Amino acid sequence: MTPFQWRVAFCSLLVLVTVSTRVFGAEEPSEEIPTFPPVFVTATRTEVPLQETAASVTIIDRKTIEEKHLITVADALREVPGLDVVAQGGLGATTSVFTRGTDSAHTLVLIDGVPVNDPNSGAFDFSNLTVDNIERIEVIRGPQSTLYGSDAIGGVIQIFTKKGQGPPTTTLSLEAGAYYTFRENAGVSGSTERLDYSLSVGRIDSRGFSRADRRAGNPEDDGEENTTFSTRLGFDVTEKIRIEWTGRYTNSESDLDGCDPVTFFCPVDNLNFVQKDKQWVTALNLTTIFLEGWKQHLTLGYHTDQMNLSDPDPIDVFNNSKFDASRKWLDWRHDLTLGRRDLLTVGYEHESQRGESEGSFDEGTVNNAFYAFNQFRPLPFIFNLGVRYDDNNRFGNETTYKVETAYLIEATRSKVRAAYGTGFHGPTIVDLFFPCCGNPNLEPEKSKSFEAGFDQLLWSERLRMAATYFQNRIEQLIVFDFSQSIPLNVARAKINGWEFELSGKPTERVSLSANYTLMNTLDENTGEELVRRPRHKATGSVSVRPIDPLRLVLQVIYVGKRFDFGSPSPLGDYAIAHLAGTYTVNKSLALFGRLENLFDRKYQEVTGYGTAGFSGYGGVKVTF
Repeated sequence: MTPFQWRVAFCSLLVLVTVSTRVFGAEEPSEEIPTFPPVFVTATRTEVPLQETAASVTIIDRKTIEEKHLITVADALREVPGLDVVAQGGLGATTSVFTRGTDSAHTLVLIDGVPVNDPNSGAFDFSNLTVDNIERIEVIRGPQSTLYGSDAIGGVIQIFTKKGQGPPTTTLSLEAGAYYTFRENAGVSGSTERLDYSLSVGRIDSRGFSRADRRAGNPEDDGEENTTFSTRLGFDVTEKIRIEWTGRYTNSESDLDGCDPVTFFCPVDNLNFVQKDKQWVTALNLTTIFLEGWKQHLTLGYHTDQMNLSDPDPIDVFNNSKFDASRKWLDWRHDLTLGRRDLLTVGYEHESQRGESEGSFDEGTVNNAFYAFNQFRPLPFIFNLGVRYDDNNRFGNETTYKVETAYLIEATRSKVRAAYGTGFHGPTIVDLFFPCCGNPNLEPEKSKSFEAGFDQLLWSERLRMAATYFQNRIEQLIVFDFSQSIPLNVARAKINGWEFELSGKPTERVSLSANYTLMNTLDENTGEELVRRPRHKATGSVSVRPIDPLRLVLQVIYVGKRFDFGSPSPLGDYAIAHLAGTYTVNKSLALFGRLENLFDRKYQEVTGYGTAGFSGYGGVKVTF
């Protein structure tokens, strides 16, 4: 089915459903989108009340995603303190996330517990990860190698698929707007006594704008097509046995810009350069309770990414390549209750990664790990201690550990916390085996990190304030040595800074949040700042319900000056504002819209790459 046929069929279905459910009937306005319980999973692999965590954490729930009408996970992450999101253009452009100044390959990304970082590059590209069927996003900042192994020096971002609840519910939505962008989504979810289910399919088509900045003489539009299927099925075999399966498939095609083949200047318009990408991630989880106080989780995961770069122009022959990456993953975890306030988690993890580039390399790595994490919480005192041993067939073994502590002051509704941990990032398949330029003798990058923070609840818990100091030392960083034409473990980096957070709900109709990150980064080899990490970053949003059917959300993002590759001068700072609105007609129909870059600010996130100007989008959502 062509994109046009898909859109016509979807719109026809939307109209039929709207008419058949009599959406303009005299029904009461729909209820508020539920906010999920304040528990956090990623920091300890077990559910912990948010107030009792010792780590720096952020939860982005479905309510926030829907109120702001976000399209991608990357957009949802832009307001998280300590995170810098950088995109090389519009929808479908390569998008990186830097956590507390660490490299983009130092943030581990999980989808329903399965690692999805690319084995070839070590990083995860957020360009095609939409918010379709996502229930919540958990972000933990600071080293997490003790529980998650390699790639978690900076932190972990975990995306959870929606779990069906209650009677069957079907949603259909249609959105259109600037840059000839069209988005359609259909989903169904629900549960019975033992079975819960959710399924969604989404499609995005956008003509886009030039990835190479139009202001530099690049008029060609670069579009994006994205189809995403997502599902989650759970079945309670008995009260003590549960089986759950999740799957997510993305098929995308993105227009790219490249470099001038004569002058090698980048980026410039490239009329026929296209990237096609197919990604599939799935997990099968078995949870059992054999004895009181002993809970087991056995998870099998699989992730594959097939990327094809093609350019028919003979002069750009180097733009043609294929990269395949895959991961097979097993985790067998045991949660042992040692006392009313003492939980010990022990587990074994096996991971097999493979990377391939057509005509260049076809290699793999195997990693086995054992980990233990003890949570001792005789409130108001919290003490967590973890250790992990990784054995890799390519770079040997690594042992990491982490200590966390916190103290709750009930009288003042305060929490003081501190943590120290080590981490590592193993060399990627490209680092080790790329023809002519790989180095099989590389060792892992290593880190030592410390943080201390203070959380305060005020005004009958309507207001929350937090401040965190962090520092990170990374050694044996892998950089390319041009004199030897191979990567070497020769660089070191030092990072420190502050995160300040404020959130509250002063009235039933108003909620707000704001944060500011002050960060210093230093490449100790060159004495320069790390690229694409601003010293100053601040975000804020205000959500207002002036009348019952209407919800408005204003979002402001400020990013300070920062350096980029190959530029002696820093990129300029910028502040942009977005406005989103939802008008709930009744329980079945809602109208929504958003305005991006309200003041049409001209700025760049990456040197030479364009960003969207003032643009508007609107749509309709039907629920029945």
